[in-house]
Amino acid sequence: MKIKENDGTLIDVYAIYWMKGKTYFYGLVKEYGLSVFNADKVEIIDPTMSGDFIFFEDGIFFNPLIAEGILDDLVEGDPETYRRFIEILKAEGRIDPDFL
Repeated sequence: MKIKENDGTLIDVYAIYWMKGKTYFYGLVKEYGLSVFNADKVEIIDPTMSGDFIFFEDGIFFNPLIAEGILDDLVEGDPETYRRFIEILKAEGRIDPDFL
């Protein structure tokens, strides 16, 4: 799934969750980690989610986020967790091998 911010930035989505009647996305921000995006404030460019996703609590998440227990650290911008997540994405062919 891909979303577009108001400034035109394209973001790959790795989770969708619902809270208090609102929809939110966790999208990968280069050199940081996962950031939260309110569905009402972005444009959905590609609605397709393919691959290893699971339902967990109140959302649908890319399975390695849950299986490896890295979601919270990734959202908090932990550099080591970011590097690990990028390794996972590269191994699965989800991002270019040159992606940092």
